[in-house]
Amino acid sequence: MPSSAGYSFSGSGSGGGGSAPLSPPLGSAAARFQSLSSSSSSQQQDTEVAFAELQLLSQNQRKLASLTTRMTTILTGFDKRLIRLEGSILPIHKSTQKLARMSDNIDLTLAALNKTLGHYDVLIDEQPIIKAGPDVRDTTPYMETIDRVLKGLDYLRRSDLKSQEGVMKRMNDLVETGARNLVDVVRDWVNADSEPIDLSEYSPRNASYPVLSGPTQEAIVPIFHYLATLHDHPRTGYSPLPASLSTYANVRSAYLDRCLSPMAQRIYTYAVEKIGTTASSAGMVMVNHDDDDDAAGTYRRGDADPAGTVSAYCGMLENDYRILQSLLSDAGLQKEALLSIATFSHLASAPLRTLVENLGSVHSHVRRHLSTHTFFLFDLIGGLSTAILSGRWDALVRQMDDPSGGMLRSAYTINKSDLDVGAGVAAANEVLDLYNKFKNMAMGVFPRFVEDIKAIPQRRAAEVPSTSVNEITYMALQFVRQIVEYSDVVGPLLQTLGPGSWMMSSSAAPVLSLGLDDDPSKRTIVGEYLNDVLAVTLGALETRSKAIRQPSTASIFLLNNIGHLSRSMRAPLPSHFGGDDDGGRGPSILSLHLGQMGEDLLLSATRQANTAYLDAWSPVVSTLMEDQPLAGAQSQYHRHATTKLMGVGGASEKNQVKDRFAKFYEGLDDLERLHRAYPFSREDQELKERLRRDVERMVCPMYAKFMAKHRAGDFTKNPSKHIRMSEAEVEDKVRRMFE
Repeated sequence: MPSSAGYSFSGSGSGGGGSAPLSPPLGSAAARFQSLSSSSSSQQQDTEVAFAELQLLSQNQRKLASLTTRMTTILTGFDKRLIRLEGSILPIHKSTQKLARMSDNIDLTLAALNKTLGHYDVLIDEQPIIKAGPDVRDTTPYMETIDRVLKGLDYLRRSDLKSQEGVMKRMNDLVETGARNLVDVVRDWVNADSEPIDLSEYSPRNASYPVLSGPTQEAIVPIFHYLATLHDHPRTGYSPLPASLSTYANVRSAYLDRCLSPMAQRIYTYAVEKIGTTASSAGMVMVNHDDDDDAAGTYRRGDADPAGTVSAYCGMLENDYRILQSLLSDAGLQKEALLSIATFSHLASAPLRTLVENLGSVHSHVRRHLSTHTFFLFDLIGGLSTAILSGRWDALVRQMDDPSGGMLRSAYTINKSDLDVGAGVAAANEVLDLYNKFKNMAMGVFPRFVEDIKAIPQRRAAEVPSTSVNEITYMALQFVRQIVEYSDVVGPLLQTLGPGSWMMSSSAAPVLSLGLDDDPSKRTIVGEYLNDVLAVTLGALETRSKAIRQPSTASIFLLNNIGHLSRSMRAPLPSHFGGDDDGGRGPSILSLHLGQMGEDLLLSATRQANTAYLDAWSPVVSTLMEDQPLAGAQSQYHRHATTKLMGVGGASEKNQVKDRFAKFYEGLDDLERLHRAYPFSREDQELKERLRRDVERMVCPMYAKFMAKHRAGDFTKNPSKHIRMSEAEVEDKVRRMFE
């Protein structure tokens, strides 16, 4: 390049000794080029400048290529060195990776081993706590302890260690120990809240029996809920929830038995100790109607309180059933029907068994002494009927019985040793069996009493009765009044026995066939039976009167007894016998049950006895009837009067008049002595007044007529000697006979 251009190019190597001036920068060339352009250089100069610049660029490119070559050489050498380094490091790296994996595996193994050993340690760590038992006021920490054992047990169950079996066995035993301790807490709480009560303080109809307290429920409900989550012991078969409910049932069952057993025992004690075994001590013979309430030893309805006892049993069992349902519901077990049934059946078994034992003893005792325990038996049947016939007893049985016939299933194992499903049902059914036995025994009373009344005259045939009220009347009235009192019990029993069946062993037709009551709508089964009893009683009195040879005395006997029957059956009954007051006057046996049939029976018997009594005065009156010979009078007198009136002497008319006066006075004196020895009942003033009027109408007019005819007659020179009494004196004498 020409030097005149003013440019000097020299190499730029690093080994030069001097420092050559550097080439001007491209910026200077550009400025130069611009200056040349501005000075209007020629085209040649422009070309040269461009060529110079191209040379400069080429030179710089060569330098850059040289640098790139040198750098490539360096990097290639470095790469070779790295390859050699990698070749030496790679085996070491691979060895290090194996060691790292081994280290990680060792760490994981140690962690797993520590975890496994930790679950093994649970047995050692938690065993003292579980064996020590929970705090009865707060069982949550204790349950958490059991949960830790269960967690370890679950881990070991999923592992495959040879040593796990022994540890799992001990863990299962420890869990069972914890469950048993929780069950003991349930027992302690429930037992503390189950103090026996005096049921006499509770009204049978409005009884509000005690329930478990709030703290007790708050304490045991979480335990039931927790025990429901525990499984059965694989070796012993211990089932925690059924075991806890069994403990609960045992405590409550013992509580109910302590509360109820005195009432059940009272029934048996009353039957054995308070009711005697003789007719008089049982109230079979009364003094009179007014003295009935004071008759010593007479059993009165409700004395033994069987109705209250049965009501208390039902009420207490129903109350405990509600308590149990509340506990199961709060514990989330309301769907466990079989568990509920089994628990309640087990709970009810002990008190029901006590009731069965006492009723069985009562049945044996009453069967041996039925004649003295008849009305006690009726009362007992009535008490049982209040629960059984109302369906209350069946409801209790359904609550402890499987309605599906054994098809119900439970999520928990129910062992008979824990909860006896059938115990309560069996005892309840035995109560029903005894109830039926009592009814069968009671139904035998009705025909037996009829036969007993009919047999009395035969048994007393050798004894001459007095004219006072006879044992036949007393027994019949006592029996009838008690039947009326127990009509609600007797009615179904008679209906079961069948109308008229109580007379099947009798040769006489029952009163039912006599058709005395034309309105069948007024008949009741109790009234039909009582009318038959009344008819048999009247027949027995008639038969008994035949033991008295003197018809006059026999008629007084009948009138006194029939009158007593009539008065008693027409007398207002006490309010507890049933029926509403009618105009301030209570119903009577006659109006309440016997009706027109009984009225007709009493009236007919009264008329017959009344006629028989008036016939006894016929010999006295016949002596005043001159149109009848004394011989005829003697014959008639022989049937109705004493032997003192027999044998009239003298055939003349005057003597006949004297004898008639004499026989009249003798007959009147004999009848006076008879009435003094065998008086009418003092209670029956109406009867005596009616008979007095009848006798006066029959005797006094005849005597007045006979005396008026012969007072001025010539049958004797001294009339006052033979006419000893005036008409007024005869009337007064008759009146005194009926005082």
